[in-house]
Amino acid sequence: MKNKIKVSTSNPQFTIAHFEQFVRERIKSGNLGIEEAKGLFDNSLFDSYDSIPHFGYFVRDRCKSGNLGIEEAKGLFGYAIQMRPLPSIYPFNQLLGVLNKLNEYSTVFTLFKTMESEGIRPDLFTLGTLINCFCQMGKVDFGFGFAVVGNIFKSGFEPNIVIFTTLLKGLFKENRVKDAIQLFYKITEIGYTCNVVTYGIMVDGLCKTGNVDQAFKLLQDMEKGNRKPDLVTYNAIIDGLSKDNQIPKAQKLFEEMISKGVAPNVITYNSIIQGVCSLGMWKDAECYVNKMVNSGVTPNIVTFNIVIDALCKDGRTKKAQTLLELMSTRGVSPDVVTYNSLIDGLCNSGQWEEATKFFREMMDRGISPDVCTFNILIDSTCKKGMVKKAHELLDLMIERGVEPDTITYNALMDGYCFQGRMEEAEKVLHSIVVRGCEHDVISYTILINGYCKAKKLDEAMQIFEDMHSKGLTPDAITYNSLIDGLCKVRKVAAALELFEKMQARGQTPDNVTYSVMIRGLLQNKQIDKALQLHRKMVVMKFSPDALTHRLLQIYL
Repeated sequence: MKNKIKVSTSNPQFTIAHFEQFVRERIKSGNLGIEEAKGLFDNSLFDSYDSIPHFGYFVRDRCKSGNLGIEEAKGLFGYAIQMRPLPSIYPFNQLLGVLNKLNEYSTVFTLFKTMESEGIRPDLFTLGTLINCFCQMGKVDFGFGFAVVGNIFKSGFEPNIVIFTTLLKGLFKENRVKDAIQLFYKITEIGYTCNVVTYGIMVDGLCKTGNVDQAFKLLQDMEKGNRKPDLVTYNAIIDGLSKDNQIPKAQKLFEEMISKGVAPNVITYNSIIQGVCSLGMWKDAECYVNKMVNSGVTPNIVTFNIVIDALCKDGRTKKAQTLLELMSTRGVSPDVVTYNSLIDGLCNSGQWEEATKFFREMMDRGISPDVCTFNILIDSTCKKGMVKKAHELLDLMIERGVEPDTITYNALMDGYCFQGRMEEAEKVLHSIVVRGCEHDVISYTILINGYCKAKKLDEAMQIFEDMHSKGLTPDAITYNSLIDGLCKVRKVAAALELFEKMQARGQTPDNVTYSVMIRGLLQNKQIDKALQLHRKMVVMKFSPDALTHRLLQIYL
């Protein structure tokens, strides 16, 4: 028999008060386990007094504590389901809510079914939690999320705007933009008043799916309907406009939000700075950084990384290095993203020695290179013809526990192809699968291009067929490599046949395809066909490259 806590009959309230104080302290300690919790509810105090209210308070406090774990929550649920009489719906809702926040979506569904089997009637909160779980699991459709909405009506409840907002979020999560827009207008049409959170979900969802103009229109509708957009809404649209290269519009909205009393935060500034940096608007970028600091908003690691990356992409690596030094004075430590941008910029500008210096520096500072870091360096060494050095980096990568990916092997394969070492390149192609990676279109295109440059067209065509058999669809670059290779070995008929086959398979020729094909026809004295193809090229609004243009001038 379990030990019972004895209650003083002469002054029971005093004992209860002390007991409750003890329970509160145990809860706050953060180390109260399931068995101890059960023991507290099994003692004689609850034999003498109603245990259900005490259990409800206990669950409420545990859920509010912020340290209730999955197993303890499940244990408390199991304890509650065995209590007789059963507790009210509230402790169940609180426990399901915690499990929902802990991303235990399938667990919530299982426990909900247990509640149903015990005859516990859910309320609107219970059903709302269930809908959120289905939406997070990507099961918003009629068999799940929308089915629960049907149950809400059947149970005599009416869905509130929170439930519809959850469904909108679920639809965007599944990239069902059209359905989300239809639902939004449907709920407003039937009289629901959308709050700032609903608008925020719509705006964010539209921006993230590339529908920035629709999001901007929704912002205007929101303002017309006397709904004041909040910072989150403005941030989503400014970010969307910046990524869509609608920089002047983003800048105007930035000024408007300030004039309406909404102060930008670091996220707002980062979005607008990224936008202006992507277009090389360096004076604007500097202006925003100064404005940011003057308004009391501290630049964070993301701010510095945006500017450093943009400078490196623009070839301004010296300025980027100066900014790296400035970071330390601002109390911001660089991370792997910072160094990846610098190393990539230095490699692209031919400063290999400087790039390796930063590679060593990041490791000395305790920053572990990731797969992206190694891929940048391996690609750069291969392009310089230093395949042996690339292999050393690959060995170091594996030694440090960084798993190579398809990009790593593609870079290595490209290095061998560049040197005409096709046997080694094909071995790398096979090793991709052995290492648990998958070939992609780029893998095969690299090999095809290598064989074409080595004038081994039979091998190139064989790889092309292998590619098809693996279910991979060649892209324009794949076809361009083969067509160019065939033309260079005077197999123009085969090139023309492949050109036709390319279109029949749904791949549209690009500017390079037309230029290569026309050049091949001209060099093989098939003038009429070349001129006919050039007329088609003009209709398609393509322009021949410089060499093809010079050849055409002779015959036009």
